[in-house]
Amino acid sequence: MVTDTPTALAMVTTLDKPQRRRTQLPPPPGGNGWWFDGTGDDPQSLAVPSWQFGTWLGLGTLTVLFAALSSAYVVRIGGERLAFALPLTVWLSTLLLLANSAVLVLARRSVERKDQRFVLWLWASFGVGVVFLFSQLVTWQVLASQGLFLTTNPHSSFFYVLTVVHGLHVLGGLGALLRCWYHLRHRSSYQRLRRAVGMTATYWHFVDAVWLWIVALFVWTSL
Repeated sequence: MVTDTPTALAMVTTLDKPQRRRTQLPPPPGGNGWWFDGTGDDPQSLAVPSWQFGTWLGLGTLTVLFAALSSAYVVRIGGERLAFALPLTVWLSTLLLLANSAVLVLARRSVERKDQRFVLWLWASFGVGVVFLFSQLVTWQVLASQGLFLTTNPHSSFFYVLTVVHGLHVLGGLGALLRCWYHLRHRSSYQRLRRAVGMTATYWHFVDAVWLWIVALFVWTSL
Protein backbone atom coordinates (compact mmCIF):
# COMPACT_ATOMS: atom_id res chain seq x y z
CA MET A 1 0.00 0.00 0.00
CA VAL A 2 1.41 3.31 -1.11
CA THR A 3 1.22 6.11 1.35
CA ASP A 4 0.54 9.55 -0.07
CA THR A 5 3.32 11.17 1.83
CA PRO A 6 4.75 14.52 0.71
CA THR A 7 7.99 12.79 -0.30
CA ALA A 8 6.15 10.25 -2.48
CA LEU A 9 4.05 12.93 -4.11
CA ALA A 10 7.18 14.94 -4.87
CA MET A 11 8.81 11.93 -6.52
CA VAL A 12 5.73 11.25 -8.68
CA THR A 13 5.52 14.90 -9.67
CA THR A 14 9.19 14.89 -10.62
CA LEU A 15 8.81 11.74 -12.75
CA ASP A 16 5.77 13.17 -14.51
CA LYS A 17 7.61 16.32 -15.62
CA PRO A 18 8.75 16.10 -19.23
CA GLN A 19 12.48 16.15 -19.72
CA ARG A 20 13.70 19.34 -21.43
CA ARG A 21 16.10 18.66 -24.22
CA ARG A 22 18.36 21.21 -25.80
CA THR A 23 17.51 21.64 -29.42
CA GLN A 24 20.69 22.12 -31.41
CA LEU A 25 20.29 24.03 -34.61
CA PRO A 26 21.80 22.34 -37.66
CA PRO A 27 25.02 23.83 -38.93
CA PRO A 28 24.64 26.36 -41.72
CA PRO A 29 24.86 24.82 -45.16
CA GLY A 30 28.19 25.10 -46.93
CA GLY A 31 28.54 26.35 -50.45
CA ASN A 32 28.43 23.38 -52.79
CA GLY A 33 27.93 25.07 -56.11
CA TRP A 34 28.44 28.41 -57.89
CA TRP A 35 24.69 29.07 -57.74
CA PHE A 36 24.67 29.05 -53.93
CA ASP A 37 24.30 32.47 -52.34
CA GLY A 38 27.32 31.97 -50.10
CA THR A 39 25.57 32.94 -46.84
CA GLY A 40 26.73 29.75 -45.19
CA ASP A 41 30.36 29.97 -46.11
CA ASP A 42 32.89 29.39 -43.42
CA PRO A 43 34.61 32.72 -42.65
CA GLN A 44 37.93 30.92 -42.85
CA SER A 45 37.14 29.90 -46.44
CA LEU A 46 36.78 33.56 -47.38
CA ALA A 47 40.31 34.43 -46.34
CA VAL A 48 42.62 35.61 -49.12
CA PRO A 49 44.10 32.45 -50.66
CA SER A 50 47.75 32.17 -51.52
CA TRP A 51 47.09 32.17 -55.27
CA GLN A 52 45.17 35.44 -55.02
CA PHE A 53 47.97 37.04 -53.03
CA GLY A 54 50.37 35.72 -55.65
CA THR A 55 48.30 37.39 -58.36
CA TRP A 56 48.61 40.82 -56.74
CA LEU A 57 52.30 40.22 -56.13
CA GLY A 58 52.70 39.20 -59.75
CA LEU A 59 51.01 42.37 -60.96
CA GLY A 60 53.40 44.47 -58.90
CA THR A 61 56.37 42.53 -60.24
CA LEU A 62 55.03 42.87 -63.78
CA THR A 63 54.79 46.64 -63.38
CA VAL A 64 58.36 46.96 -62.15
CA LEU A 65 59.69 44.60 -64.82
CA PHE A 66 58.14 46.34 -67.81
CA ALA A 67 58.94 49.76 -66.41
CA ALA A 68 62.61 48.73 -66.15
CA LEU A 69 62.66 47.22 -69.65
CA SER A 70 60.97 50.27 -71.14
CA SER A 71 63.42 52.62 -69.46
CA ALA A 72 66.35 50.53 -70.65
CA TYR A 73 65.00 50.60 -74.21
CA VAL A 74 64.57 54.37 -74.25
CA VAL A 75 68.07 54.90 -72.85
CA ARG A 76 69.62 52.36 -75.23
CA ILE A 77 68.23 53.78 -78.46
CA GLY A 78 69.07 57.34 -77.44
CA GLY A 79 66.38 58.96 -79.58
CA GLU A 80 67.09 56.78 -82.62
CA ARG A 81 64.04 56.14 -84.77
CA LEU A 82 62.51 52.66 -84.96
CA ALA A 83 64.51 50.65 -87.50
CA PHE A 84 61.57 48.62 -88.86
CA ALA A 85 57.86 48.92 -89.49
CA LEU A 86 55.55 47.16 -87.06
CA PRO A 87 53.89 44.15 -88.74
CA LEU A 88 50.14 44.28 -89.28
CA THR A 89 49.75 41.34 -86.90
CA VAL A 90 50.69 43.70 -84.06
CA TRP A 91 47.46 45.60 -84.64
CA LEU A 92 45.53 42.36 -84.90
CA SER A 93 46.99 41.32 -81.55
CA THR A 94 45.91 44.64 -80.08
CA LEU A 95 42.33 44.14 -81.26
CA LEU A 96 42.32 40.63 -79.81
CA LEU A 97 43.33 41.81 -76.36
CA LEU A 98 40.82 44.64 -76.41
CA ALA A 99 38.13 42.08 -77.30
CA ASN A 100 39.39 39.85 -74.51
CA SER A 101 38.95 42.60 -71.94
CA ALA A 102 35.40 43.19 -73.16
CA VAL A 103 34.62 39.47 -72.92
CA LEU A 104 35.92 39.29 -69.36
CA VAL A 105 33.80 42.28 -68.37
CA LEU A 106 30.77 40.32 -69.59
CA ALA A 107 31.95 37.22 -67.74
CA ARG A 108 32.34 39.15 -64.49
CA ARG A 109 28.91 40.73 -64.82
CA SER A 110 27.36 37.34 -65.55
CA VAL A 111 28.88 35.89 -62.39
CA GLU A 112 27.55 38.79 -60.34
CA ARG A 113 24.08 38.09 -61.74
CA LYS A 114 24.58 34.33 -61.24
CA ASP A 115 24.04 33.79 -64.93
CA GLN A 116 25.46 30.48 -66.16
CA ARG A 117 26.46 32.06 -69.45
CA PHE A 118 29.62 33.29 -67.73
CA VAL A 119 31.10 29.88 -68.58
CA LEU A 120 30.78 30.65 -72.29
CA TRP A 121 32.48 34.01 -71.80
CA LEU A 122 35.37 32.30 -69.99
CA TRP A 123 35.75 29.86 -72.86
CA ALA A 124 35.69 32.77 -75.30
CA SER A 125 38.42 34.54 -73.31
CA PHE A 126 40.55 31.41 -73.34
CA GLY A 127 40.15 31.10 -77.10
CA VAL A 128 41.08 34.75 -77.66
CA GLY A 129 44.18 34.30 -75.52
CA VAL A 130 45.31 31.29 -77.56
CA VAL A 131 44.73 33.16 -80.83
CA PHE A 132 46.74 36.10 -79.45
CA LEU A 133 49.72 33.83 -78.78
CA PHE A 134 49.42 32.44 -82.30
CA SER A 135 49.41 35.99 -83.70
CA GLN A 136 52.60 36.66 -81.76
CA LEU A 137 54.27 33.68 -83.40
CA VAL A 138 53.25 35.04 -86.79
CA THR A 139 54.67 38.46 -85.86
CA TRP A 140 58.02 36.96 -84.95
CA GLN A 141 58.05 34.98 -88.20
CA VAL A 142 57.38 38.16 -90.19
CA LEU A 143 60.27 39.94 -88.48
CA ALA A 144 62.55 36.94 -89.03
CA SER A 145 61.64 36.92 -92.74
CA GLN A 146 62.81 40.55 -92.87
CA GLY A 147 66.15 39.62 -91.33
CA LEU A 148 65.29 41.06 -87.92
CA PHE A 149 66.38 38.84 -85.04
CA LEU A 150 67.15 39.22 -81.37
CA THR A 151 70.69 40.50 -81.99
CA THR A 152 70.08 42.51 -85.18
CA ASN A 153 69.68 45.93 -83.53
CA PRO A 154 68.50 47.40 -80.20
CA HIS A 155 64.98 47.91 -81.53
CA SER A 156 64.46 44.32 -82.59
CA SER A 157 66.19 43.06 -79.43
CA PHE A 158 63.85 44.91 -77.10
CA PHE A 159 60.82 44.08 -79.26
CA TYR A 160 61.53 40.36 -78.93
CA VAL A 161 62.28 40.62 -75.22
CA LEU A 162 59.19 42.69 -74.37
CA THR A 163 56.81 40.58 -76.44
CA VAL A 164 58.21 37.28 -75.18
CA VAL A 165 57.94 38.36 -71.55
CA HIS A 166 54.44 39.60 -72.20
CA GLY A 167 53.57 36.30 -73.89
CA LEU A 168 54.67 34.42 -70.77
CA HIS A 169 52.26 36.50 -68.72
CA VAL A 170 49.51 35.73 -71.23
CA LEU A 171 50.17 32.08 -70.46
CA GLY A 172 49.67 33.00 -66.81
CA GLY A 173 46.30 34.49 -67.74
CA LEU A 174 45.30 31.24 -69.44
CA GLY A 175 46.26 29.42 -66.26
CA ALA A 176 44.04 31.78 -64.26
CA LEU A 177 41.11 30.90 -66.53
CA LEU A 178 41.78 27.22 -65.93
CA ARG A 179 41.69 27.99 -62.21
CA CYS A 180 38.16 29.35 -62.62
CA TRP A 181 37.10 26.14 -64.30
CA TYR A 182 38.70 24.18 -61.47
CA HIS A 183 36.42 25.96 -58.99
CA LEU A 184 33.42 25.31 -61.23
CA ARG A 185 34.21 21.64 -61.77
CA HIS A 186 34.80 21.00 -58.07
CA ARG A 187 31.62 22.90 -57.15
CA SER A 188 33.33 25.49 -55.01
CA SER A 189 31.22 28.06 -53.20
CA TYR A 190 29.83 30.97 -55.12
CA GLN A 191 32.04 33.42 -53.22
CA ARG A 192 35.20 31.57 -54.20
CA LEU A 193 34.17 31.33 -57.83
CA ARG A 194 33.16 35.00 -57.98
CA ARG A 195 36.46 36.03 -56.47
CA ALA A 196 38.42 33.82 -58.87
CA VAL A 197 36.66 35.27 -61.91
CA GLY A 198 37.15 38.80 -60.58
CA MET A 199 40.88 38.33 -60.00
CA THR A 200 41.27 36.67 -63.41
CA ALA A 201 39.57 39.61 -65.11
CA THR A 202 41.75 42.07 -63.20
CA TYR A 203 44.90 40.20 -64.20
CA TRP A 204 43.89 40.13 -67.87
CA HIS A 205 42.99 43.82 -67.89
CA PHE A 206 46.45 44.57 -66.56
CA VAL A 207 48.14 42.32 -69.13
CA ASP A 208 46.12 43.98 -71.88
CA ALA A 209 47.14 47.43 -70.62
CA VAL A 210 50.80 46.36 -70.67
CA TRP A 211 50.44 45.31 -74.30
CA LEU A 212 48.99 48.69 -75.19
CA TRP A 213 51.96 50.29 -73.47
CA ILE A 214 54.39 48.16 -75.49
CA VAL A 215 52.72 49.08 -78.78
CA ALA A 216 52.58 52.76 -77.82
CA LEU A 217 56.28 52.67 -76.92
CA PHE A 218 57.32 51.39 -80.34
CA VAL A 219 54.90 53.70 -82.14
CA TRP A 220 56.44 56.62 -80.26
CA THR A 221 59.96 55.60 -81.31
CA SER A 222 58.82 55.32 -84.91
CA LEU A 223 57.69 58.97 -85.07
